[in-house]
Amino acid sequence: MFSKIFDNTNKGKNVWEKQTICELHREIYDLLVLGLYKDNLPLLKKVVPILERAYVMGIKMNRKMIESKCQIVGWEKHYKPNEVKHLRELRKHLVSELERVRDLQ
Repeated sequence: MFSKIFDNTNKGKNVWEKQTICELHREIYDLLVLGLYKDNLPLLKKVVPILERAYVMGIKMNRKMIESKCQIVGWEKHYKPNEVKHLRELRKHLVSELERVRDLQ
């Protein structure tokens, strides 16, 4: 196990048709582990903590952007009902993911 954040069964879910920054971080992590485990373990151990910090920053940044959008009065009327539902679900997911990651650190 190289990372408490990435090595778990609660791995990223594609919550929309586009990939999120968190999913890209997880994909990079998987590629690094597969590519460096046998050949360069010291480098892998140096890179993973940096990637974990970037992952947490991505969660915080995404959460702040959604919170800002959701604080605008009447924001729902500018989006389709399925997009409003998605933003609300994503907001809950980001808050729970940030809490999960904080517990691991």
